Amino acid sequence: MQAKTKKKILIAVSVFLLLVIVAAGGAGVYLKSLPSPIEAYNFQDCTVELYAKWTNEPYIELTEIDTEVFKNGLQNTHVFPFEMRNPPDGVTGGPLHQFRVRFSDGSTLDVGVQRDYLILGEKWYRCAWETAKPLYWLEQAYNTQYSAQYTAPVSGENTIAS
Repeated sequence: MQAKTKKKILIAVSVFLLLVIVAAGGAGVYLKSLPSPIEAYNFQDCTVELYAKWTNEPYIELTEIDTEVFKNGLQNTHVFPFEMRNPPDGVTGGPLHQFRVRFSDGSTLDVGVQRDYLILGEKWYRCAWETAKPLYWLEQAYNTQYSAQYTAPVSGENTIAS
């Protein structure tokens, strides 16, 4: 009788595990079918500006080519469709890489990347870091290119013309 009880328990556990696997697979399919939050915006006719950390000017406009790089990078970023109103507690993913998108109708949208998070306006979304890297590298390229124009003089260097 003990062998029959063990067999029944094994069958029950196997059925339960099978149901869990099927439910998890179904949830995964459902989540993949949800639209990306990026799809709520039309980035076709827009300009993109970068928050200029090195000047007192808040934004510098990206070139047409870099705007296309930004749009392609944003469209290829894998974003999970669940929004958070505030940054999650304990986000220490490094600096925020900030852009401002100006749409043809005059409206703007602030877009940011902070490690595993994409920020669209006030909403934070979890994203796959590997897919968000093009936005990070674009911002880094601009920082490198333009920050050299605004570097402080080396300590002890005479900055007053005589």
